[in-house]
This record gives sequence, C-alpha cells and structure tokens, in this order.
Amino acid sequence: MDEDSISQRFDRLQERVERLVQTCSDLQESKSGLETKVKDLEQALRTKEAAERGYMEEKSVIRSKMDDLLGRLDQVLDST
Repeated sequence: MDEDSISQRFDRLQERVERLVQTCSDLQESKSGLETKVKDLEQALRTKEAAERGYMEEKSVIRSKMDDLLGRLDQVLDST
C-alpha cells in the first residue's frame, strides 16, 4: 500500500466518524426535545383528567339535586 492510499482511507474514515458524531448529536437533541414534549403532554393530560373528574363530580351533584327536586315534586303532586 502506498502512502496516498492510506491517507485517503484515513480521510474517508475521518469523514464517516464525523458524520456519525453529528448524527449522534442530532439524535440526542431530538431525544431531548421529544422528552420535553412527552412531559408537557403528560402534564396536559393530568390537567384534563382533573378537570374531567371535577365535571363528573359536578354532574353527580346536579343529578342528585334534580332527583331530590323531582321527588319533592312527586310528593306534592301525590298529595293533591
């Protein structure tokens, strides 16, 4: 092997290693962004779940009050 061939091989190897390092860096950056997005989405989900629980509790209270009012109305109608 002559010196030029070895030099060319090292140059190609260096280029490939540089591309690999850049790819790894890009993937790490992408991963970091995705992890942040997942955390944000998880927080949004927890917020929506809490709101939904609140709505369900409110709905239950309203239903209970409606049943009570209907029961009282039936009592009044039955007594007349």
